[in-house]
Amino acid sequence: MLAKDSLLTEAKAASSAKPEPVAPASTTVSLPGSEVAELVHLARAVLMKSPDDLAALSHAAPSMPKNWIDAFMAERARAEAEAKFWSTAITYLMATSPNNIANDG
Repeated sequence: MLAKDSLLTEAKAASSAKPEPVAPASTTVSLPGSEVAELVHLARAVLMKSPDDLAALSHAAPSMPKNWIDAFMAERARAEAEAKFWSTAITYLMATSPNNIANDG
């Protein structure tokens, strides 16, 4: 297994394009777990409700929609960071790969 510095050197030598820096090796990429599954379930339930139902819920429990919004925004930020991680890995591979590799992304 090559060290990260070695990979960076090879990537720079193989391509004049300068990809974004690689996330540190200690960066963890969390895959969907039970908490994410619960948020997905909640988001689907929210999307199936009518505006009147959501207004009634907000009236009955004013803090609940705000808490859900905060949780959805946090999950979106995590998902965007994870997508950036994967995009960076793809960019590095494409920068060091032969030109005949298709880019399906």
